[in-house]
Amino acid sequence: MTDLFEAEPTSTTSLDMRRLQRRKRRATRRKWTLVATAVGLVVLALGGSIAYNFFQSLGGGEVAIEDFEGTGQGTVQVIIESGDTGAQIAQTLYDAGVVASTEAFIQAYNDNPDSASIQAGYYFMQREMSAASAVLQLLDPDYREIRTITVVEGKTLDTYYQKIADLTDYTKEEVAEAAEDTEALGLPEEAEGNLEGWLFPSTYSFNPGVTPTDVLSTMVSTTISVLERNGVSEENWEETLIVASLVEREARQDKDRAKIAGVIYNRLDLDMMLQLDSTVKYISPSEGVFTSDDERAIDSPYNTYLYTGLPPGPIAGPGEASIQAAIDPANHDYLYFVTVNLTTGKTKYAETYEEHLVNVQQLQEWYAKNSDD
Repeated sequence: MTDLFEAEPTSTTSLDMRRLQRRKRRATRRKWTLVATAVGLVVLALGGSIAYNFFQSLGGGEVAIEDFEGTGQGTVQVIIESGDTGAQIAQTLYDAGVVASTEAFIQAYNDNPDSASIQAGYYFMQREMSAASAVLQLLDPDYREIRTITVVEGKTLDTYYQKIADLTDYTKEEVAEAAEDTEALGLPEEAEGNLEGWLFPSTYSFNPGVTPTDVLSTMVSTTISVLERNGVSEENWEETLIVASLVEREARQDKDRAKIAGVIYNRLDLDMMLQLDSTVKYISPSEGVFTSDDERAIDSPYNTYLYTGLPPGPIAGPGEASIQAAIDPANHDYLYFVTVNLTTGKTKYAETYEEHLVNVQQLQEWYAKNSDD
């Protein structure tokens, strides 16, 4: 009975077998642990590489900026708006296919110290230009599409309206219609709705699509700027322009402007009629420099042979030299002047009517010899 409860004797061979099995199991576990660790390291390395490349794409590393080479090909029109920043210009050029990337243009823009002088406007550009070439082209006025108008001194509204019509592709009638809205043009109240004399003669540049109102308002604002620059108070703007317009139409040489202005003011001070042919020509345009008895008899407040004082408004567009003469006339006692040589513009002055008649005789003699020319 006791043998039934006694343990079976353990042999040396069975113990060795168990130890061997345990060592195999431990070795197997170590092997798979090493394999798992190696796989983990590989995965970690791959993940790090992907992350590195990802952060590089975000600008974390030195990534080459896309840029075209050369001056491009083909033509495209781009519009640079007033106040555009370098980044906004870059986006405009990129959207038009001019530059390869906004980053390339911004870098070229920042590298060029003249970039800040890029003007708003319409530009002819090439597609696929290098960013540096695009900056240089925007700085070159030859690539800017502009509409230019030049209006000369001494002309009347009719001439200016035709010039504006030619510039804007509107008709002269449409220009005249736009001129009626003087409030939109910024015409001062003292002009009483009369644009004559308020369209400053100069050369102007506009973008394509410019309207008559754009041109007219620019010319009016330029006149105001010139008056302000020369120290004319607002209450004297209209009178200054009237005198300046008379000087503009009468003076043949720059040196005569201030002298003629002096004659005008001397006559006004004495309440003498100005008796200027230029004012008669304004109401009765005709060929030549002389006026007829019939023309000088026309009943109009512009006729300075019939009415004393200044005409009610300017008779032409005066330039700045004539405006300055009206502001600062020559100080003298002359009451008369006459141009004695219509080719050279030589003008003589007189204090008395008798002296003036002698000068007029010189004009008549000159005219008798040169009238055929």
